[in-house]
Amino acid sequence: MIKKLHENRLIFVTGKGGVGKSTVTAALGQALANQGRRTLILETDTYSAMEDLFNFRSSGLKPVKLGPNLWASNLLAEDCFIATLRRFVPSERVARAIINNRVARVFFKAAPSVNEVTILDQVRVFFEETEGGRPRFDHVIVDLPASGHAVTFLNVPATMSGMMRGLGPIAKMAMQVSDIIKDERTTAVVAVCLPEEMPVNETIELSENLRTIIGRPLTLAMVNMVHRPPLDASQRQVFERLRHELSPSDEREANTLFDGSSTHANPIVRLIEGNAMALGWHDRDQKYLRILHERMREPVVEIPVFFEANGTEIVDHIASFLIHGDNDAEQNLAS
Repeated sequence: MIKKLHENRLIFVTGKGGVGKSTVTAALGQALANQGRRTLILETDTYSAMEDLFNFRSSGLKPVKLGPNLWASNLLAEDCFIATLRRFVPSERVARAIINNRVARVFFKAAPSVNEVTILDQVRVFFEETEGGRPRFDHVIVDLPASGHAVTFLNVPATMSGMMRGLGPIAKMAMQVSDIIKDERTTAVVAVCLPEEMPVNETIELSENLRTIIGRPLTLAMVNMVHRPPLDASQRQVFERLRHELSPSDEREANTLFDGSSTHANPIVRLIEGNAMALGWHDRDQKYLRILHERMREPVVEIPVFFEANGTEIVDHIASFLIHGDNDAEQNLAS
């Protein structure tokens, strides 16, 4: 299911806030690591979701090993800024003297997109890092900002290089980062969404903006929390007849069986209405999935809902699903 990403050493993941973007990012990293691929997950936010999902604490820019073949690091803007400066000045002491200078700090805060370009430059460093004559990491996965800002974020290096007319070491560094982002052979951009109106529309808009602004396509969309159908087509016909015979129509219409106001104690009726609700969720999801498939050229991966108590267990379930698919995931996790 994730074979399409095996050739992409750099994977950017974005999505509308609240769709489970970081959870899917973590699961994608875990899935690749479980397949024996050395994988680094990078975050670009002050708050680290990976620390909660994998129960660790970041250590500056140094990747922390989470398990076999899996590492993570949170790219804080100031750490990345100092690391980039060190590539242009003789020592860390000089770099820190520059960043701690009051006038310099005002300038760098006022300068557009400095944080973004230095974070992306650090992504480039990890992407190009070698060990024993080969890339240190088979995959570098970047948990990007929400999709409303992702295209702007990814376009910063090209914009900065253009403003500088490609002259000077910083402009050349920015163009190098821009070229990596646009290279479809090595770099993927993945959108995570829910099967709901706003996330689906934002994913379609992201796909269009990547083509027009960045000059590259979205690699694939991953739809999180898709409800499985509780019944197949033939079973559904029987179910609908049974529901109309046994379930009170007034309570069906008012949906009182689940809001605490129903006096109906028949467990069979409650079971029927529970399945009716699940069918409704499934039908709604299919409506928005059809829109996504019709409006997008890119592949769509549908990730089912996993009802678990904590994020770590959900990550494991999604990782197994991404490797084995829906049929084998549960069996694999149980063994």
